[in-house]
This record gives sequence, C-alpha cells and structure tokens, in this order.
Amino acid sequence: MIKKKITLFASVLLACGSVTCLAGCASSYDETLTIYNWEDYIYEGTDDEGNQVEDGTIKAFEKYYLEKTGKKLHVDYQTFSTNEDMKKQIELGAVKADLICPSDYMIQKMANDGLLEPFSYDQKTDKYQESLSNWDQYGSPFIRERFANEKLKDGSSFLTYAVPYFWGTMGFTYDPAYFSAEEVGTWEALWNTDAKYAKQFSLKDSMRDTYVTAIFHVYKDEIAALDDTAADFTEKLSSIFNRCDDETIAKVETALKATTKNVYGFEVDEGKDEIVKGTYHANLAWSGDAVFAMDNAEESKKTLCYALPSEGSNVWFDGWCMPKGAQKELAEEFVNFICAPENAVLNMEAVGYTSPIVGTDIWEYVNDTYAAEETETDTYTVDLGFYFGQSIEGEATIDIPTSEKGRQFDAQYPDEASLKRCCMMKDFGSQQAKVEQMWQRIK
Repeated sequence: MIKKKITLFASVLLACGSVTCLAGCASSYDETLTIYNWEDYIYEGTDDEGNQVEDGTIKAFEKYYLEKTGKKLHVDYQTFSTNEDMKKQIELGAVKADLICPSDYMIQKMANDGLLEPFSYDQKTDKYQESLSNWDQYGSPFIRERFANEKLKDGSSFLTYAVPYFWGTMGFTYDPAYFSAEEVGTWEALWNTDAKYAKQFSLKDSMRDTYVTAIFHVYKDEIAALDDTAADFTEKLSSIFNRCDDETIAKVETALKATTKNVYGFEVDEGKDEIVKGTYHANLAWSGDAVFAMDNAEESKKTLCYALPSEGSNVWFDGWCMPKGAQKELAEEFVNFICAPENAVLNMEAVGYTSPIVGTDIWEYVNDTYAAEETETDTYTVDLGFYFGQSIEGEATIDIPTSEKGRQFDAQYPDEASLKRCCMMKDFGSQQAKVEQMWQRIK
C-alpha cells in the first residue's frame, strides 16, 4: 500500500461559487484573468471530505500577484468537460478566456486554425523568455523533447503555443484476481475469443481513445515488424498510430464491431468506480483515472492494477494555451506560477496525473509516496534519470516494493522503454467528419 494517498479533490463548485460571488464587485479589482480549464483539474485547497483547509492554487495566485505588483487580481475560473465543447465556446465568444487547457490534438487543431496566441518561446534555443523561467528551469527534459519534436502546420513547435500542464498514458485498469498482467498486457485482449473475456471490458465513450485500441489491432503485424532500436521507430509508430484514411477507418469500424462479445459497455467517467465495484474486470483508462481507481479500491480492501499494453499506446498531454486576444503578460504570469515545483506538486497530488515539472519538491513527493521502506528487501529499482535530468542532486533512482509493481507508481511514471512505444494523437483534419460518422455507427 502506498504511504501517502493521492486524492482527487472534487470541489470545483466551491471555487466557482466564490467566483460568482465576486463577479458582482469586479470593479474593486485592478485586473481580471479568465481561466477555462477541465473540471476537477486543479488544487482547490480542500481535504478528502471537501472541507476548505487552505488556499487553493487560484487564491494563492491572487495573493501572490497582489504581493508582487500591488494590484488586486480577480481570477475568473471556469470549467469545461470536453475539448470540443471548449473550442466551440471559444469560437462563439461565449467564453473570453486568457488561458485554456486543451489536449494535444486540440492544441494542434486550434494552433493550425489560427486560434491561439504564441508564448514567448524561442525555437532555436528551446527556451521561453524570463516570463516563463520556471518552465525553463523545471520542465522535464523528456516532456520538453517530446513536445518540442511535435510540429504544427507552420513548422513551429507545440511549445510555441502550449506550456505542458499534465500528461499520462492509456491502458487497462484491471483486477489481478481475475486477469493476469500478461492477459491484459496486450490490446488483443479485446478480441480474445476465450469465454473468460466475455463482457469483462469497458471502453471509453470517446471516439479518439477507443479508435486507438483498434489501430493497434488492425496494424498489429506492421507494428510488430518495426525495429524498435531504430532512431526513427517512434516516428514510424506515430505514423501508423494516427492513420485515418478511408481504408483505415473502415478497418477500425470492422474491428470495433468485433469487440461486442468482450465489451460490457462504453463509459467516460464512471468506469473508475465500476471497476472497483466489480461490474467488469478491465477498464480502458487514462493513467490518472487508474490511480484514482486503485486508491479507492484500497479503501474497500481490494487491489487493482494498471497495464500499459506491450504493443504501445497513447501518451497524451494537456497544455496551457492563450486564445487570440488573451492578456499575454498576465496569462504567462499565472503559467509561470503554476510551473513552480511547490505549486506543481499540490496540483499533481490533487488531480492524480503526472506533472511535467521536476525538481527537488517533486522528487521528494515521489519518494514519500512510493519508495520502499529501508527495511523492505523485496523491491525493484526504477531509473527516472531520463525524466528528472539534472533537476535533482544525485541519481534519480527509486526502489519500489515488488508488491506494488503495476500499480500507482508505474501508472504515473512508466519506464523509458514503454514510453518510447507511446504516441501523441494528431488532428484528424479533413477526415474528422468521416471518423465521427463511423463512431456514431459503432455506438
């Protein structure tokens, strides 16, 4: 059992309530910053029962800004539930945000469509200006490289338009009393004809995420033939991973229809609770939801695990972006604040996903949460040097109890070899409508 429980603070209503209260007296403020973020995606300053115990990230930033500038700042904090809903509200002008937090493919789409303002980023040096010094100092070298190597239509880096906030992978949360790690360690489990697999999986009611599972099935032989020691391996895998031509869409549709026997149903959020109840024994899950489910299962004296399929998977990123017309200086001030390790660790603990920020504060949190006690001898060692780089003193190695293998730590910090087989989603572009039509037929 982990020593320090990672919790999900679901008290956005409290923060939103305070925003509503303050809106009527906005004239008493010198400036207003409007942030449009995912639901339940920031530290609210609450305990496990939702009681306010200290300032959350938003209130802390308002106080920080007052102390730094002498100006009273009001943060108008609003939330959305899907990338598509967020984009629609921004395009309609219904929400005039200074900061939004889209996912990778939506960052690409909005940047390519000219909807975003660039950050103060120099592509030649891969660095931001002083206004975002915390990212330059504490951004993980792994995240920096993966984001910088992803290019937009104009040839610029993703980092030009997005500062990473959280990232994770997609795999299966599963009950090890029913499935072994080997049985769910492959996407082929969804197509296994053994009676044991019947109605034991849930898939995401999310077109892109469920589409990925079928891509790895449809092109399994081509993927298996790739040389994973080649310098261009990830690039070639990504090309297959993001295929959406007419032939591929048809093959994906056929493949997804063939999962009917094994799939209990589609879900978006309830899967992390249903897997704990035992409604089914494997849930297609984002790594942060897997952590949430594993934590909750422990309260019921139940053990759950997380498997990242061996063929590869999705590595996703959510990043802070500025819509056109945003208050750039003020927006960058907030992003720099949230990239400070002492603030990043609070958000990571609250949300359950992995922060792209590194440094001593984050390293101490990881060790306090996951490292084996000195008296434990049955352990395995993980080298996170590729992720933490030179941000800490000494080597970034950690010993994890063997009993915890495949659980919270591995969900939050996959090894370098596994991440090499994970790809970012790209915008479907002109094929978007055809994929959507296919998805409606599947549903």
